[in-house]
Amino acid sequence: MFTSSSLKLRTALIALISCVFLAGCQNVGGGDVDPRLTDGEDAKFFSKSGAQACAAGALTGVLACALSNSGNKTACMAIAAVAGCGVGAGANYLLDQRRAKYANNEQRINSFIQDVQSDNQKLQARLQNINVVLQENQRTLKTLEKQVAAKQIDQRKAKAELDRINANKAYLEKELANINARIDGFQDIIEKERAVGADVRRLQSQLDQLSRTRDVMKSQLDVAYGLASSIKVTG
Repeated sequence: MFTSSSLKLRTALIALISCVFLAGCQNVGGGDVDPRLTDGEDAKFFSKSGAQACAAGALTGVLACALSNSGNKTACMAIAAVAGCGVGAGANYLLDQRRAKYANNEQRINSFIQDVQSDNQKLQARLQNINVVLQENQRTLKTLEKQVAAKQIDQRKAKAELDRINANKAYLEKELANINARIDGFQDIIEKERAVGADVRRLQSQLDQLSRTRDVMKSQLDVAYGLASSIKVTG
């Protein structure tokens, strides 16, 4: 018969192990993705590979807690599960860790504000770094569209170009989904903190800023790849 503490500990282990193996089995890009999109720390932060590395490190910490002589293994595991991962390791465990670490609501909320601000800075830097690729891909698609209309297109070359562009598009769309998940996780934290009487207005304001940056990214992807599905080549 599991106690509530042991159930929580067991759930943490299962979730982290699943995260490690699922992340390891999924291909983020699904093709010849432009290395300018995959290289660099900003690329890793919002990617599935970044989540995998985070989960692997967290799993090591959790297992160490489980095997230790800690008087409160559940608290130890909750902290280890999110060390260095932030909300990516799960909103509930991040909230448990912060409530264990900080003595009052203000300190805890401030720590979340710092997390969201950091995410926003990383995402803004990410947008700057991918913008060159987006513009190049958009120009290529416009050129292909004109060639198709004029019936002056090299089908084999065009297919290679489209495959490369579609790989970039798929990679960035999955990255956007990961960002959406982070935002949803922080929103979940806000709702839980509001329910216990914490003042979350500043935190909500920072998350709204992150959401606006995410919206800019989505808009840029829509503009850059708007023609991708309309250009048909046989290769």
